[in-house]
Amino acid sequence: MNKRIYNVSLNPSLDIFTSKSKISPMKKLHAIIAILLSILVTATFAQAKNSGKEMVKIPKGCFHMGTKEVHSYFDHELNDRERPVHKVCLDSFYIDKYEASQKQLKKILGRNPSKLFNDDWPADHVRFQDAVTYCSLQGKRLPTEAEWEYAARAGSREQNPFGKNLNDYVWHATNSVRTPHPVKSKKPNAWGTHNMLGSVWEWVSDWYSPSYYKNSPKNNPKGPKDRRSHHVIRGGSWADDASLVRTGSRHPGMADATESFLVGVRCAQSLTKKN
Repeated sequence: MNKRIYNVSLNPSLDIFTSKSKISPMKKLHAIIAILLSILVTATFAQAKNSGKEMVKIPKGCFHMGTKEVHSYFDHELNDRERPVHKVCLDSFYIDKYEASQKQLKKILGRNPSKLFNDDWPADHVRFQDAVTYCSLQGKRLPTEAEWEYAARAGSREQNPFGKNLNDYVWHATNSVRTPHPVKSKKPNAWGTHNMLGSVWEWVSDWYSPSYYKNSPKNNPKGPKDRRSHHVIRGGSWADDASLVRTGSRHPGMADATESFLVGVRCAQSLTKKN
C-alpha cells in the first residue's frame, strides 16, 4: 500500500511525492498541478481525436449566403431575415457527419433531454448551453451560422441542393410519417454530411438578428457582436413542411428548447496543425 503511483524522477531528492524531497512545498504544488493539467489536456485531445472519426472536412471557399426567393415562416412572416444575399468566405473546418443521436448525447452529457425516445434517433430538445457543453467536452464547438449553411449547401447554389430527389436525403413532414428517424437513415450530401436539412433543427453559435445579413463581414462571420435574446437554429425538422426545409431557413431558438421546436446539435472543429 506504500507504493507510489507516479515516479517523476529516479533521484529521490527530486521526487515531488516523497517526504525526503528537497523541493519546496509550493514548487511541489505547482508540479502536481502541472501534471494534472497535462493529463487533462491529453485526455481531451484523445477524445477529440476519437470523435473526429465521425467528422467531415469542409474545404476552404466562398459562397453566396441567403436567398432571393420569397417564403413564409410558421407565423406567415416573409423570409426577409434571409436577405440580402451576400458573399461569404470561410476557412476550412470540420463538421460532424451526423447529428447527435440520443445515445451519443447521453454518453457525453450523462443525460438525454429528448421527448421522443430512441437511442438512434436525433436528440430533439437540446438546450443551447447543453449543445455548447456537448461539443466542448469533445474538444469541438458549435458551427457558426455561415459554416453551417456552407456545409449544408455542399457546393450548390440552390436552397434545395437535392432537387427532385429531396426525399432521398431529407426527412420532412410529408415523408416522415410524423415521427423521427435514425441519424444515419438518409443519404449524405455531396460533402458527406447527413440530415443537415430536416430531421431536427440544429444550433449554431451566432446570436440571432433578423437584419444581420445587411452588416455581415465577408470573411468568417460569427454573427452579431452584441448579446441578443436568442441564438440561431438552422435546417428545419421532420415535423416541418418541405418549404421550410431549406439551406437558408433560419430561426431564433429558445434557450430552453420549448415544445415548439425539435432542436438538436451537430458540432464543428477548427482546422489546426493538430487535427
